[in-house]
Amino acid sequence: METMMKIKTALKLAPSTCDEDYNRRKREMKELSSAIRSYSTAMEKAKVSVRRLVEALTEASKAFESLCNYPSIPDSTKDCALALAASMNRIEDTAFPEFNVAMDSTVLTATNGLKALYDECERLEGKRNKIMHEYDAYREEVAKKEIEYLRKSKSLLKSKYYSTEVARRNELEAAFESADQKFKDIHNQLTQSRLVTCTDALNAFLSCMSRIMEDISGEFEGLKGSSEYVEPVVHNIMCEGYESD
Repeated sequence: METMMKIKTALKLAPSTCDEDYNRRKREMKELSSAIRSYSTAMEKAKVSVRRLVEALTEASKAFESLCNYPSIPDSTKDCALALAASMNRIEDTAFPEFNVAMDSTVLTATNGLKALYDECERLEGKRNKIMHEYDAYREEVAKKEIEYLRKSKSLLKSKYYSTEVARRNELEAAFESADQKFKDIHNQLTQSRLVTCTDALNAFLSCMSRIMEDISGEFEGLKGSSEYVEPVVHNIMCEGYESD
C-alpha cells in the first residue's frame, strides 16, 4: 500500500489541490524571474555600449591626430586635435573605469537581495508542492475508500489501512498548510522587496549613466569652445592667403 502511494505521489496521479492564490503567486514569480534575467542582461549591455562609445571616440581622436599630421595644418588646429586626444585619455583613465566600478557595485548588485528572496521563495514552493502531492495522494485514497465502503455498506473499521491512511492524510494536511503559509509569507516579502529594489536599481542606473555622460559632455563642451574659436581664425588665414595670391 505504501509503495502504491509513493508511486501516485511521484507521478502526481491524484487530483491536485486547487489554490487560485497560489496560482497567481506562481505566475508572478515566473514573470519576476524573467524580469531579473532581463535586468542583468540589459545592464551588461549598457556597460558594453558605453565601452564601445568610448572606444569609438578614442578612434575618432586618433583619426584627427592622423588627419592633422601635415606641415601646413595650423598649430591651433593641431592643438585642438591634441586636446581631443588628452580628453579621451582622461575619459579612458578615470571616467570610464569609475563608471564600470559604479555599475558593478551599485547597479548589477541592486537585485541581489531580491534574487536571494526569490531563490528562497522558489525553495519553499518546491517543498510546499512536494508535500501537496503526497497529501493529494492520501486524500484521494481515503476519499475513494470511504465511497467504496459506503457503496458496499461495509464498516471502515474492517479496512486494514484506513485508520493509518487517515492519520497520514491529516498529518500531511497540517504539514501542507504550514508549508503553504511559509511560501506565501516569503512571497509577500518578495513582493515588498521588489517595490524597493525597482526604485533603488533605477536610481543607481540613472546615476551611473548621467555621471559618465556628464564627464564625456564636459570634456567635449570644452573642446567645442576651443574649436569654435580656432575655426574662424583658420578661415581668415586661408582667405588672406588667397588674396595675396
